[in-house]
Amino acid sequence: MRVLVIAALVALVSCAPRGELAYTPEPSADVRPVFVGSTRGLDPETGAEFGITRSETLQRARFLVSVPPDRRTGQLHYPLEGRRIDPQKDFLLAGSKNYPDPAAFQAELRQSLKASGGEAVVFVHGFNNTFAEGLYRLAQMGVDFDLPRTLVYYAWPSRGHVLGYAYDRDSAIFARDGLRQTLRELERAGAKRILLVGHSMGSSVTMETLRDIALSGETETFSHLAGVLLISPDIDVDMFREQARTIGALPQPFVIFTSRKDKALRLSSKIAGERDRLGTLQDISRVADLKVTMIDTGAFSTADGHFNVANNPALIRMLGRTGQLAQMLEGEQTGKGNLATGVVLTVQEATRIVLSPITALGGGN
Repeated sequence: MRVLVIAALVALVSCAPRGELAYTPEPSADVRPVFVGSTRGLDPETGAEFGITRSETLQRARFLVSVPPDRRTGQLHYPLEGRRIDPQKDFLLAGSKNYPDPAAFQAELRQSLKASGGEAVVFVHGFNNTFAEGLYRLAQMGVDFDLPRTLVYYAWPSRGHVLGYAYDRDSAIFARDGLRQTLRELERAGAKRILLVGHSMGSSVTMETLRDIALSGETETFSHLAGVLLISPDIDVDMFREQARTIGALPQPFVIFTSRKDKALRLSSKIAGERDRLGTLQDISRVADLKVTMIDTGAFSTADGHFNVANNPALIRMLGRTGQLAQMLEGEQTGKGNLATGVVLTVQEATRIVLSPITALGGGN
């Protein structure tokens, strides 16, 4: 019976409409530019760009994302296949541009970086994502967390299907060179501080890329990293330890958002035949020798609990700007800060913080 229920749920999810790119002739007053580096090739059915196939050539673009005026913090509505768009509630596109060569891409990146003080955020999407879904997600986070204006979306070739786990896992390895090249071009454009954010299987892409950079001796890239955030990382714990050992001194702050209530990672654990993925890890002793900060967001779980950081309004308000969070964490790691948002446990180099809505918000929601 359990097998039949799981099969029925998978079939239902598989048939659900997916996010797609859609343009609006009347953008809102809030339009966010998002630069794109991608190793997605053409869609095999429609021939459209940024499909599910793997491209050996890095694709470069910029999209202008119109932020809907009628939305709440943490809310993300975007166009779905076969559904009528609503400019008041949907994230939509106000324009786009492809770059035929790195020079043109870097030139516009340079202008954006000057306006944002040299700060940039690079977001790597997770498993089972279409290109459009990751693009809109970064724009939403840019608004809700007041991120620097230079937003860079690295889109790797996910199949965008719940049954495409093996394909996506192979693509995560394939995609590391593209992310490395994207970071290199961002540096050349003048980025001084780069916050690297990986979600779910995108955390695997992130760690594999950092490992490759370390092995190649590209110290310049690491000097520009202002921190690494792994959100619900779908990585084997032993694999993460090996990647971290190869990288050496991890960029700081190095933050891992976890939740035992993450249903997507619990399923991933069953597929992998193990108890924990890094994103569900509760035992800090397994990473105690690594300078990392684990933040348990289980008390803020919404939906499947796989993206609490961006979905839960209370958690978003508590964390505030990502830059402020990084400063608090750095202070906590050096013993000079006072995060005061939950239970804090430090074992050797690692710190684990279990967040609580009551402690975080001073007595309630």
